[in-house]
Formats: sequence, C-alpha cells, structure tokens
Amino acid sequence: MSLIFADLLTHRRLLWSLVMLDLRKRYGASFGGFFWSVINPLLQILVYTFVFGYILEVNIGGNAGTANYGVFLFAGMLPWIAFSEAVQKSGTVILENKDLVKQVRFPTILLPMHVLLSSFLHELIALAIFIVILVIVGEPPYFWALGLLFIFPLQLVFTLGLSLIASSLHVFYKDVGQVISAVLTLWFFATPIIYPLRLIPDQLKLLFYINPLTPLISAYRAALLSNEVPHLWTVFYLGVFSLLVFLFGLLLFRRLSREFADLL
Repeated sequence: MSLIFADLLTHRRLLWSLVMLDLRKRYGASFGGFFWSVINPLLQILVYTFVFGYILEVNIGGNAGTANYGVFLFAGMLPWIAFSEAVQKSGTVILENKDLVKQVRFPTILLPMHVLLSSFLHELIALAIFIVILVIVGEPPYFWALGLLFIFPLQLVFTLGLSLIASSLHVFYKDVGQVISAVLTLWFFATPIIYPLRLIPDQLKLLFYINPLTPLISAYRAALLSNEVPHLWTVFYLGVFSLLVFLFGLLLFRRLSREFADLL
C-alpha cells in the first residue's frame, strides 16, 4: 500500500495535470463548459423525482411529498453518480491512453486515479449546490454533516479499488466494459437510492444490508438530512469492505499492469 502513496507523492503534479486534461477534454469545446457537469445530474434527478416522487408517489416517510422526495433522492444520488462514473470510465482508461502506458517510466496507476479524482471533484461541486438547496428550503445541515469527513475517504478507497479492477481486466477482456454497464444498472436498482430501505421486504433486507453502497447512501442521508452522525457499524462495515476491495484491486492491478504494454 505504501507504493501507491509513493506514486501519489512523487507524481502529484502529473496526476493533477491528468485531471485538468480530462476536464478540458470533456468541457473545453462545449458552449456550456463545466456547467454540464452540474446540469446533467440535475436533469437526471428531476426525471427520477417526477417519475417516482410525483407519479408513483414513493413514500419516504415523514412529511412525504414531491419536494421532499427530490431532496431525499438528491442525497442518495450524490455518492452514486461519482461512484458509477469513476468505475465506468476507469474500464476504458488504459485502452484510451495506450501511448502513455507504453512509455516505460509512466506510472499507469495514475490513469484510473485521475478518473476517480475527476469524478469526485464533480461530486464536491454537486454537494455544495445541494447544501445551498437545503438552506433555501429551510433545512440546512448542521454540525453532524461533518460526519461525511469520515465517510468520504472510505468512499474514495472503495471506488478506487473497483476502478483498479475494472481498468486492469478490460485490457485482457474487451467485454468487461459491457459487463460493467450491466452490473452498474442492476446495482443502482438494488441499492436504496430511489426508494427508502424500509420498503424492502424483511426476507430481503439482509441482501441489502450486505450491499456496501447501502451504508454509504444511508450515511449521506443521515449526515445531510437527519442531522445524525453516521452509525458506528456503518463506518466499520464500509471501512473493512472498502479496504478489502482496495487491496484486492491494487494487487490485481500491480500484477496485470506488467503486461499492459505488450497487449496494447
């Protein structure tokens, strides 16, 4: 694990340059520029709010209503969008940068890492917008929102682990990209993002509790909406699971990356 921190420290400027390059590629030639990073997720949230909050009237408890459902959904979509985008884009990042990978001295682990940082930079912007919305509607987050400072690093570690797995396997198996898309779609609906966990039948709740994204989403909502510190068990389970996934992803990436240049 010390190797990855050494790479970060040694190549921090290169890593940041890759992040900036990624942002310029995405928004540099568009009229809306960086605002599209905010507009697209907001449109997605508005569509889900209209369908599930207004038409289907999903009951989230408390003072139910379309506006409250929108806030409930926004809090759950914040971590999901960053997570899914990072994993999805990491699947192809090695192939898209094969010229860099073939350079002997280039640290390939920076490629999935810069995708991760770019995605989470968008999340921080969306989080700031969400906090402004909460203040406007009269439900500002209080001191307990600082609990996200414990959750956010775990989210980064978990996402990086999966990103390393996705990026390394895709070099060997080109269908991995399609598999990732399918898995993320199923994972989205198997996670209590657009519905509250209490609507899940008792006989299925264990499966949802095992899902590492369930405590992550719950922690965001507890900190931002309920003004509660994330439950200790949530932090512990998410921390252990994230560390295991990260270590597996790091070992897999280190082993397979030796063959990247020969396969590209």
